[in-house]
Amino acid sequence: MLVLPFFAAVAHSAADDGDAGLAPYKIVRSLQFVQDAVVQGDHSAGEMQRHLLKIVDQNLRSASQETFEDNRNVEAAFIYAMSGGNPETLVLLVENDVEERFDRRLSAALNAYFSGSPEAARPVFQGLLPEFADSRIGAYLMLVTANVVAAKNEEEALRLFDWARLLAPGTIIEESALRRATHIASRTGDVGRALDNAERYVRRFLHSPYASQFVDIFVYAIVYHSESVDRERVEYILSLMDRSRQREIYLRMARMGTIAGKEDIALLAASRAESLSGETRDVVRDLAGFYAGIAKVPTGDVTEAIETIAAIPDDKLSQRDRALRDAAKTIARQVTAPPDPQRLAMPVPSSELTAADDMEKDDPEADAPVVESDGHDLFLAAKRATIEDIDSMLDGSSDE
Repeated sequence: MLVLPFFAAVAHSAADDGDAGLAPYKIVRSLQFVQDAVVQGDHSAGEMQRHLLKIVDQNLRSASQETFEDNRNVEAAFIYAMSGGNPETLVLLVENDVEERFDRRLSAALNAYFSGSPEAARPVFQGLLPEFADSRIGAYLMLVTANVVAAKNEEEALRLFDWARLLAPGTIIEESALRRATHIASRTGDVGRALDNAERYVRRFLHSPYASQFVDIFVYAIVYHSESVDRERVEYILSLMDRSRQREIYLRMARMGTIAGKEDIALLAASRAESLSGETRDVVRDLAGFYAGIAKVPTGDVTEAIETIAAIPDDKLSQRDRALRDAAKTIARQVTAPPDPQRLAMPVPSSELTAADDMEKDDPEADAPVVESDGHDLFLAAKRATIEDIDSMLDGSSDE
């Protein structure tokens, strides 16, 4: 962005002038601007953000007590702490604050929060919100409080995230609030709310460095709530993205749907990813075919599916995808293998017979005709029984 050189000059001026430099609140304003630029897609501002965090830290630590007679500098210190700054600096400032210009309640709650004791901080944050809501630190405090409250009261956390983003539109606060609110809404099954927040995020922050995390949350909402999600709404949200990002998301949907046993959404997503890749044979088409091949296994077309997934060279698959392929091939081999005569000849333990007799007495459908399971039914049972093992295997591997 063209204005970044100006903020770079401000930062260097503050660093060069030392105690005689700019007031802390002015440098923190530069930090806020740069952080907002980062989440709006200016990745070149990332290095400037790290540089400014160091300069603010030095500026605050070297500031005289008279500096904090201006409440804007006190607020700047709190904002710095809640913006990824060094929490020890705030502790130091409070220890040196003989005039008690820093709110002891807020500083103690933040110290507990940063020290890994959010439960101790939660009631304090909630009690301070009405008092600080209209101040310069209001949106930051709203965001931190929402993070802490989420573990106990998800609906209240969603309300606070909404307030935080409304108080600071277009900023890193709104980006974080939208991303986290989408996650909570998805986890609680509020799919409509999740999609509302997802659309806002895509319109404003699709090029944020944190967008990859958002995409994982978005894909989770679609896959794990595929029965109730509005697919036309999903397609509309995806249409707001460029073609390459759409392909990436459809591939993630195909992969997650495959692992979760959601064959319908996995096949649909794989088909969309493949169609977006055009006629050219590329990695996207190969991966789409790979996920579709695995998803087709439970439909009964085991042989064709195994041929499809085995045809993808190892060098085009990540370590996690190779683990997924090997797990699918193992299950398919178990399904297609002929039954073991010895196991078929084994007598059923008397305890199981007794249990079966008891079930028949209580089951109103006990007289219903018995239909023998075919390979497809056996496969479904095997897949359900082993899906946790597959997930464990995948979680233990990292992408290359």
